[in-house]
Amino acid sequence: MSGRRRFSVCYLLEDTVLFGGVKVILRQADLLTDRGHDVTIVSRGPHPDWYDLQARFRQVDAFTRETVPPSDITIATYWTTIGPAVAAAHRAVAHYCQGLEFTYTHNAHDHAAIEDAYHAPVPALVVSNHLGTILSNRFDRPSKVVLQPLEAFWKPGLRRRMARRPASVPRILVTGPWEGDWKGVRTALEAIGQLRASGLMLEVVRVSQYELGDAEAGVLKADEYHHHIKPEEVASLVQGCDLLLAPSWEQEGFGLPVLEAFAAGVPVVASDIDAFREFAVDAARFAPAQDPSAFASAARHILADPALWRQMRQAGFRIAERYTEERATQSAEEALEWVVSGV
Repeated sequence: MSGRRRFSVCYLLEDTVLFGGVKVILRQADLLTDRGHDVTIVSRGPHPDWYDLQARFRQVDAFTRETVPPSDITIATYWTTIGPAVAAAHRAVAHYCQGLEFTYTHNAHDHAAIEDAYHAPVPALVVSNHLGTILSNRFDRPSKVVLQPLEAFWKPGLRRRMARRPASVPRILVTGPWEGDWKGVRTALEAIGQLRASGLMLEVVRVSQYELGDAEAGVLKADEYHHHIKPEEVASLVQGCDLLLAPSWEQEGFGLPVLEAFAAGVPVVASDIDAFREFAVDAARFAPAQDPSAFASAARHILADPALWRQMRQAGFRIAERYTEERATQSAEEALEWVVSGV
């Protein structure tokens, strides 16, 4: 532990379904466990069958002082767990914030309740500086950034790492659920439709949490559609692609698929939003969110210029190197110290 204190930590996780944000929490819990901290995940959902969790796990019907183990730090991970964390905590409380749920579009009926929860005077562990700025300005809450951990399996093999140009029939990747409109999947698919209409031969690879629905298929049906697959399998798919389109709206908290694409050596066209500008500015090409023509133009330019494609890959590798699991764990430990010290 190199002089750092060992803490008992309890994460309150609303559910264990396969989402990137859930994976980040589980991985962070395991990394802290590996460093000697006493970590427990408490969730209403079952033990995840898609992740080999090393930290202790407890499934409960409700988050109460009886079901939440006494810990140095109790960490809420979703707006519905902030109030229960405050009520059930035996010592310090923190809120691990990966996005501002009151800005999402699918849950408008909950926005007032979400904002009420966010007014709790709880320090936040955030995945980006822009989230911390909003929490400070709007709710007068302090925050500290915790780096996202990149697993080693995102790094491609030597042959793929040394690639000098995209494939003759490039594979374009689009990730995220169609059902979450602010992920911008429609924009990406419409951009790809324009590329095909202009005569560009390409393959479309889709990765989502859900099965393909009729609404998405009506816009464009991917050559490959993968859903509910484990993170290691996602990494293998990403490494075999030539370009990622990431058209999220401003609601995006960080944009982990962009960072993972960088680690895998895949250039990115991303929407021009705060989340991506914060970490991806040196390696991605930006286009206005909800502008398929701008995304198509940027993609066409990158795929037609092997030198630019190689340059973007190398820039992405350099950014990904900042997010090693060692650095992510160190930032998490510093955040725990910060919370326990009383901020």
